[in-house]
Amino acid sequence: MKFSDCLEARIQECGNPICLGMDPKLSLMPVERKHGEVQSEEEKIKFFYMDILEECSKRNVKPAVVKPNSAYYERISIQGMQILHDLIAAYKGEGIPVVLDAKRGDIGKTSAAYADAAFNVYGADAVTVSPWMGKDSVGPFLEHPANGGVYALLRTSNKGAADFQDLPVEGSTAFFSVAKKLIEWDNGNLGAVVGATHPEELERITAFFAAANHEIPFLIPGVSIPGVPGGQGGDAKTVLQAIANGGGKRKFHVLNSSSGLNFAWQRTGKEAEYASACVDAIESLAEAIR
Repeated sequence: MKFSDCLEARIQECGNPICLGMDPKLSLMPVERKHGEVQSEEEKIKFFYMDILEECSKRNVKPAVVKPNSAYYERISIQGMQILHDLIAAYKGEGIPVVLDAKRGDIGKTSAAYADAAFNVYGADAVTVSPWMGKDSVGPFLEHPANGGVYALLRTSNKGAADFQDLPVEGSTAFFSVAKKLIEWDNGNLGAVVGATHPEELERITAFFAAANHEIPFLIPGVSIPGVPGGQGGDAKTVLQAIANGGGKRKFHVLNSSSGLNFAWQRTGKEAEYASACVDAIESLAEAIR
């Protein structure tokens, strides 16, 4: 089964399109309130995300997918990378697909090695990639025997995105040139990263793929949670409405929130209840979307 089909089935199964970004910020992870003194940063990260997983399982409230950003684990230590591996295995063990946010992309042989690392070593179900080096850079991910998902950066929400993505190309903009290539390259496992902060662009991008009769799944970062610091300002309902307005039919797009879900305890100030606060926020966001 292709990744796009698996993703659509997963969203139907869990009843929401939420992606939980697992980007640890140590100063906002009060695991000591629950576990007492913690010996290391690695242990702190593992406690935090395993507590959230346990709460998700206990209440049967799970996100459609999770998305750990590899940089936040690699920066800690070699052991931090092992924690990332262990968390991926734990979440997959509870039936939650994992997108490894690594934004890889290089010449063919190197991309093949990156694909092996993402799918075979870390065990991710999907990985984010940069398409700017062309087909031979993205191909090894799409052709990997793991048959995993590949999310190519299409329209990002950072300020510097305009430096290249907005350049005029053939009467349009550069990111639409990337969109054309994604249609050419797609084998059923290719998706696109499209930021949540500009709904009008999201609508145009959706309409572009719909007009080509070739929808691909979007990974949409930047969704904010009311009352929680962080996020980039994208409202979940507005995002989904933009997709609908653009003619999107398939239910395989996922909406990512990292800080807003991870650190939802900030709304109440009850540090020891960080896991239940995160799951409460997942549940509330899912209900608001429905």
